[in-house]
Amino acid sequence: MTKTVLKFLEKAKINGSSRKETLGTSIKNIEYFEKNQKKLELDFNDKYIIVGVPDDRGVIENNGNPGAKEGPDRFRESFYRLYDTNLRIFNPSTHKPFTSSEVINKNCDLISSKFFDAGNLVLSKSIEETHERLSEVVNYFIKKNAKMIFVIGGGHDFSYGSYKGHVLGKQKEKIPIINLDAHFDLRPVENGKINSGTAFRRIIEDFPFNIHDGKALLEIGIQRERNPQSLYDYVFEKKIPTIEYMTLLNVWRDLFAGHAQTPLEHIRDHLDDCTTFGFDRFKGSVHISLCLDIFDQAIAPGTSASTPFGVQVKDLSQSLTFIAKSQTCRVMDIAELCPARDTHEMTSRLTAALVYRMALLREEYSSRLT
Repeated sequence: MTKTVLKFLEKAKINGSSRKETLGTSIKNIEYFEKNQKKLELDFNDKYIIVGVPDDRGVIENNGNPGAKEGPDRFRESFYRLYDTNLRIFNPSTHKPFTSSEVINKNCDLISSKFFDAGNLVLSKSIEETHERLSEVVNYFIKKNAKMIFVIGGGHDFSYGSYKGHVLGKQKEKIPIINLDAHFDLRPVENGKINSGTAFRRIIEDFPFNIHDGKALLEIGIQRERNPQSLYDYVFEKKIPTIEYMTLLNVWRDLFAGHAQTPLEHIRDHLDDCTTFGFDRFKGSVHISLCLDIFDQAIAPGTSASTPFGVQVKDLSQSLTFIAKSQTCRVMDIAELCPARDTHEMTSRLTAALVYRMALLREEYSSRLT
């Protein structure tokens, strides 16, 4: 299995940061893996794995803006420039950080020691085969007990392969998806052509048990003008939980129940609903899919289809904190980073900071309480 996975991965071709005390000088990568396989067979346990999918063929097929194939490497350049710091250890008796002298005696880990960069997926000639390769890679790291896998793209079509890899090791489990996105991405595959808008329909069709025929998928952040009526018809037909973002009202409204509440409350309610058909809130596994076009183009212009009235980071801060702290999140897709449309690296820097903060929260405030 290891040799197969290595065949599907290659080191990213970027100029890593050489600035002192940054992540780029410390994080081990796939090249190190090749030289130290036996040692690293054990080292993936409790690690945050970074996998890049440098593929925008699905975006182009969907008449979107090209350039997302550069997303994973531009993410890395921003991520590697971030500073490497010690993780804080909290005293369980006081719930406060240990003092400086106590921390020295605790041999605190640097945050870089928790990451492993698995490089970029080697693309196949077809999108479908590329997704198969990704599924094997994600499944491999799940079986190696990785704490969390960050899959950075690339067109959002890769979420199919990412979810399939998640399912392979947990075929008898319900695995809810929380898709934070301005678009449904529920388009049908027509004439055999997979595109960036087809991921979740393919998942529903191919993994009906795990996604409970669509009812374990939460579409949150959907914007009316960004989606055709045919997809709304499909949502109503399958009863897919959907939260529309009513942007000028700053309201997150349930499409079926009609009630408005915070994104975090909607997410909690969804996971509660998933328990009624078999999801285990404490031992189960959740799949997060974040499309960067959910954010307003003023803060995230570098996406394949930027959104004029998108959300602000503060609108999702509670939800992202909740996801980060919960040990049930095993895989997080971050899609549609398109450097060709970015301004001053705003979107790649946002993505880098998000991954950093998610890991930091998981390490310092982790809880099974969901």
